[in-house]
Amino acid sequence: MGILRIYLAISVLAAHSGVNVLPWPMHSSVEAVQIFFLISGFYMAMISSKYGSALEFYASRFLRIFIPYYTILAIVLATSVATGLAFGQWLDLGPLIQFSTQTNGLAGFVFAVISNFILFFQDWVMFLEHDAGRALSFTTDFQNSGYPLYHYLLIQQAWTIGTELTFYLLVPWLSKLRSAHLILIAAASLALRIYTYQVLQLTNDPFTYRFFPFELMLFVVGMLAYRAYAASLAGRAGFKISNLFQYAIYVAVIVLFLHLAQQVPLTLHRSLFHRSVAREYSFLVTYAGWAAVIPVLYHLTRNMRVDRFIGELSYPVYLLHVVVIQIVDLVLVQLSLTSRLLGVISAVLTVSLAALLYVRIFRPFEVKRPQFAKELAQRWSARWKKIETRPEHSLGANPRE
Repeated sequence: MGILRIYLAISVLAAHSGVNVLPWPMHSSVEAVQIFFLISGFYMAMISSKYGSALEFYASRFLRIFIPYYTILAIVLATSVATGLAFGQWLDLGPLIQFSTQTNGLAGFVFAVISNFILFFQDWVMFLEHDAGRALSFTTDFQNSGYPLYHYLLIQQAWTIGTELTFYLLVPWLSKLRSAHLILIAAASLALRIYTYQVLQLTNDPFTYRFFPFELMLFVVGMLAYRAYAASLAGRAGFKISNLFQYAIYVAVIVLFLHLAQQVPLTLHRSLFHRSVAREYSFLVTYAGWAAVIPVLYHLTRNMRVDRFIGELSYPVYLLHVVVIQIVDLVLVQLSLTSRLLGVISAVLTVSLAALLYVRIFRPFEVKRPQFAKELAQRWSARWKKIETRPEHSLGANPRE
């Protein structure tokens, strides 16, 4: 499934660069992100039972997500400072440096800045506005804000990681539920989405793919896809890709499949009655197909190291691509070169840098992550027990009482 994961990450890159990376259109950023949610649900259902406790699962996810994020955040900050000093272009640091209470309220600014470092709540930023002279408030369309708070996110696309983290908090509970209960949760999430679109008429971003109660359906469907896989394909020999020649053929077939699959939502879009939300509904229909495809792709490549390596690059590619696009665009402008190759050059550089970071930093850490997760979970557990057993007077009670 590594080819699919890296393809989805590059699809987001292509969308943000505004230039195609491949000779044909790729999936939209909306589709790419939501298919990632399906894949996340599949993987979490697969690995959740391997941990000794919920704390160990949380510790492992924390290390898995935050180490690459903080590493790349440091790269973004260093690069922004370098280009700022050299060219006066501060990239993602620009909005923070130029912040003024004449643009935004302090509370909204602080909330957005803090979310850069805790990663949680970055998706919430898309539902808040705090223009100057007004109170921090909920908004149904952040684009209507005078200056949207998402400008203060240093890695703006990381809002999806905030959504992922919310799902991870629920995984230990969700993984214990019966499949019938998961189906009910997915149905409730879908019903809430349809009600919001049809009755409340909230058919714009951020409700199309940033609202966690709606996206929960995709995570849960991914979990159900894994359960279906475990009950059918898992453990069976069947056909699996075992050499590079077979893998090359597999990649060619997948590329063709992705090209054809990209056209399905457009075809459905034209045929659905509810024009205002036909695009979103067409995506939802195709995700049912992806829920069936993902287990097959995993089964075919589960023993291929090269595919696993390629898949591991998707997360750093996803986090890195915007700053790389900005740098490439800056260089092209400085050299008075055409921007037609912006997407291709950015993709090559992003994947190359992601591979370097993975080989030199992330992969060595991944080898030790299970042990680190156990140790971290034990520390958290020990601290929690200390709090539970601490005498009342040590918690601030009056010692004279």
